[in-house]
Order: sequence, then C-alpha cells, then structure tokens
Amino acid sequence: MKISSGNLYFVSDQFFQKIQDPYLKVNYETTKRPHYFVITDHETGLYWLVPCSSKIEKFERIIQNKQTYHKPSDTIKIVKIFDKKTVLLFQDMFPVTENYIDSPYIKGGQPVRISNPDLIQELEKTARKIIKLLRRGIRFTPTQPDSIRIEKILLEECSTSL
Repeated sequence: MKISSGNLYFVSDQFFQKIQDPYLKVNYETTKRPHYFVITDHETGLYWLVPCSSKIEKFERIIQNKQTYHKPSDTIKIVKIFDKKTVLLFQDMFPVTENYIDSPYIKGGQPVRISNPDLIQELEKTARKIIKLLRRGIRFTPTQPDSIRIEKILLEECSTSL
C-alpha cells in the first residue's frame, strides 16, 4: 500500500497490542475508528500519525482557553476534511511503520484526505515542530502517548528486521 502524506488511515490492532501505551486511542470494536492524518518522517523513515477527533466544540474551547492565557495552541488544529470540520491532535501524535497501517480511510469510494497542498504543507511543518519538541522531552498533556518510547521500539524493530 502506498502511504501518502495528507491521507487519513486506520492503524492495526496488532500495533496497539505490541506497544501497550495506556494513552493511545485504540480501535473501537464496532467501527473503524479512530482515524489518523499521516506525515512521513524523512529523518527516520517512520510515519507519524495525528489522531483525528470530531469533538469540535470541546477542542474549540480548549484552543480559546489557551489563547486567553497566551499559551501556544498549535498542538490542536481544526481543519476541513471532506467539507467537515475535524480536529487534528498533534499533542497525541505517535510514530508507526507501514506494517502497522491497516488501511486508508475510504468514504464513498474515495480516499479521505486533505486536498489543499498548502494546508498539508502547513500541517507537516507543525508536525515536524511537535516531533522536535517531543524528542526534547516536552510534554503537552498528562495523557499523551509516550511517542519517543514508541519511536525507539519501532526503530529497534526496523533494525532487527534488516
């Protein structure tokens, strides 16, 4: 499967079973959720996944609260995907390898994706910034996944499979 930046994907249950991080948003039993916006990390060859949420009002309040107190709010972005508002939770992003990407998100026979290349570029820039902060040990919320531990596990897995 070709993984394209800007597209949305689902993650396999196998990934969550292997990683065992209590703060990852695991797959629902009854539906194909959650879904993730993907960014390619050219430095490591891993893909970083940004969880998507439909809880627009909740995250609009969080963003507003952060802005009121002059705190950075770029760890949460609200974008339109398929003419519907979606929240991208950069604060909860984590890496995966292609092996753990289950399938693309398909709706009406079409892959669900962000179609605006300028917006994709802006989101990738935000993701790279957040990844650098994560690698420096910055935590954004008490309930964010341990992305750096996950990255180490995956890089070790990649090096032993060579």
